[in-house]
Amino acid sequence: MSIFTRRRVLITGIGGIAALAGAGTAYGLVEEDVLPGRYRLAPYLGKCGTMPPLPKVAPGAVQQVRFSASGGTAQAVIGYPAGVTKNLPVVVLLHGSDGDARTPFDVYGIQHFLADAVRRGAAPFAVAAIDAWADAQWRPAPVITRDLLPFLRDRGLPTSRIGLLGWSIGGRGALLLASSLGADRVAAVAAASPALTRSDDATLAPALAGVPASLTCGRDDPFAAPTRDLLARLRRAGRAEVTGGIHAGCHDAAFRRRMLPDQVAFLARHLSRA
Repeated sequence: MSIFTRRRVLITGIGGIAALAGAGTAYGLVEEDVLPGRYRLAPYLGKCGTMPPLPKVAPGAVQQVRFSASGGTAQAVIGYPAGVTKNLPVVVLLHGSDGDARTPFDVYGIQHFLADAVRRGAAPFAVAAIDAWADAQWRPAPVITRDLLPFLRDRGLPTSRIGLLGWSIGGRGALLLASSLGADRVAAVAAASPALTRSDDATLAPALAGVPASLTCGRDDPFAAPTRDLLARLRRAGRAEVTGGIHAGCHDAAFRRRMLPDQVAFLARHLSRA
């Protein structure tokens, strides 16, 4: 089926729009967000891209652990660069709404990207992903600072200053946590496809102004506009390095894996100065 034919079939299914306005006109309106459907159409039109392969490098250890938390126990998964598990700075990773602590390792393969970055000369660090990091409103829960960080410190990983990384609602969570802890505790924060709202931008921008930040979002992701706005606000503030941008892609794992090499390098650079 040609691209033109596929587009006509897809557009015809959007509430009869094509029948009323003509396929070409309807498609243009969908692309400009005047009519709904742009983000549902994007995968079929080849705008999302494919999942990139993992770096061809042997990863370090990945350990699934349980630790004491208020009211019981919690689970985390810790990834290390090859050959070392002590005296490393830590990046706390917050998964998306349909993931858990294993997702960054099993789906995204972050341990491979970490090993590749270190092989290329980046400063090593550990990655700690935690299950059930959010409260009922998808805000960072106390378990992160109250329980996880002391547990990591007791395992020989300094946590006086940390990095933060998150995807989708976890990206929003990472930005919220960075804004509450501030630059004294957070060396850098990276978020891909952060599930931000317009009101988030107004409250996050002043609180994050002193924290180095990397924000990336797909052009065909419904959260592209608030991500672009927050990037602009942080750049205007000019108080810390701000990198990232809006790139080709969608709200999916393929986009977030494509962003990982730059985000890992960004976090490594700032953690080495912590």
